[in-house]
Amino acid sequence: MKSKTIVLILILGLAAFLRLYHLGSYPPLNVDEAAIGYNAWSLIKTGKDEHGNPWPVHFKSFGDYKPGGYFYLVLPLVKILGLTEWAVRLPSALLAVATVYLVYLLGVLLWKDRKLGLIWAGILAISPWHLHFSRGGWESNAALFFICLGVYFFFSFLEKKESVLKLLVATVSLVGAMYIYHSARVVAPVLGGGLIFFNRQKLWQKRRKIIFPVILGGSLLLPLVFSFFRGAGTARFSGVGFLADTGPLWRVNELLNQHPSSHFPYIRIIHNKIVIYALALGAKYFSHFNGRFLFIDGDEVPRSKIPEMGEMFWFEFVFLLLGIWMWLRKKEKHFYFPFLWLGVAPLASAMTFQAPSALRALPMVIPLTFFVAYGIKGIVEKLEGKLLGGVWCGILLLYAWGVACWWNQYFVHYLKRYPSAWPDFRPTAQWLQKNQDRYDKICLEGNFDQPYILTLFYLQYPPEKIQREIKLTPPDRFGFSTVKHFGKYWFGDCGEDMFVLR
Repeated sequence: MKSKTIVLILILGLAAFLRLYHLGSYPPLNVDEAAIGYNAWSLIKTGKDEHGNPWPVHFKSFGDYKPGGYFYLVLPLVKILGLTEWAVRLPSALLAVATVYLVYLLGVLLWKDRKLGLIWAGILAISPWHLHFSRGGWESNAALFFICLGVYFFFSFLEKKESVLKLLVATVSLVGAMYIYHSARVVAPVLGGGLIFFNRQKLWQKRRKIIFPVILGGSLLLPLVFSFFRGAGTARFSGVGFLADTGPLWRVNELLNQHPSSHFPYIRIIHNKIVIYALALGAKYFSHFNGRFLFIDGDEVPRSKIPEMGEMFWFEFVFLLLGIWMWLRKKEKHFYFPFLWLGVAPLASAMTFQAPSALRALPMVIPLTFFVAYGIKGIVEKLEGKLLGGVWCGILLLYAWGVACWWNQYFVHYLKRYPSAWPDFRPTAQWLQKNQDRYDKICLEGNFDQPYILTLFYLQYPPEKIQREIKLTPPDRFGFSTVKHFGKYWFGDCGEDMFVLR
């Protein structure tokens, strides 16, 4: 067996270990994961989701209308493993390992460079950003795999034997990503459009072979388009889109009021909601390239960050800058490709009021780790000779220290630092399983934003019953709703005749 093959196996083994270690128990299941698992189980049992909708494209869930792709990926695992944490998280973890392998294949395919592919795969395998969203039922991680798969088969169609099947797989993969996560509905088509633009001459030469994939892609998009315009797709954006943030409007009024008179036309040209929202959008977009976000603090949302760490290791700043500089100098084949991906990746996240968002901008991890890998490869090639062994040892020790720091923060300090981000419902569920028959009415109060779905998940409450009993509260300003009551269970606003469990 060749040495590079052994290195690839070790990288994939490390990627799998870091993602599968205590996957079913750490961190505790969050409410979105519980919703995915329970609704998949409900489909298996009744052919309907918790709200009684048969095989939906979007799952209403808490009123946020989650894309259904990951629900259907989880469904076979729920059928095999039962309604468990492993069943919900395993597809995401396995797809993450497959993504590590895909970037290796991309390095070999695009630049005929196994060394670059191996370094790229190795960096992604231990990337704190990618690791975090691999260890849970995160739809963004699954969507990223399908985007990478689509890109790989697109280039495979161009670079290798011109098989229509490859372009079909590319089309289905990119469309599939759009069924899995909201942000992919921006990233996948814009990235795909960019690839088509930069390769338009090659595609024109093969135009007869792209007709059927185009027709298939359009056909597969129709259910998504219909669902989107019925309100399921727009409901989520109306809650988290940047237009939901009224701050810029208040800023416009403040600026207008600072003028002695706002009747002059030029004032309205300078201070208006189009200008102020455009500036806000630009600021949100470029915030994803902020050094504090990437290397120091990471995301502001506790569930999406690791204590005292950025989305990348701090020392990768040097490799990243070096890689970008070398890439600009050498102008390799497919020079545009990493810059195109890097430019497209934050678009969807910038269109929300919470930016920068590590979750929504997860596709950034692919080009960023590429540039880091290219920088490391450049250093190694410049120092070939007597120093080579020492350089490799230094780099490996640096990354070993980085992984050790991540492990310490994630498995030791994370839940202690952000306990409210990952409240553990399992002790409550165990108590309910033993004592629920003793009380006619049980009211749950505690640090859970959607306790009803965790109750459904862990008690495996019959789906046919909840479909009759469920009733959501009116949506809040972000579009979310919750269940106040079903069966003997009540959530908040506890009455005197209820047993209150805190």
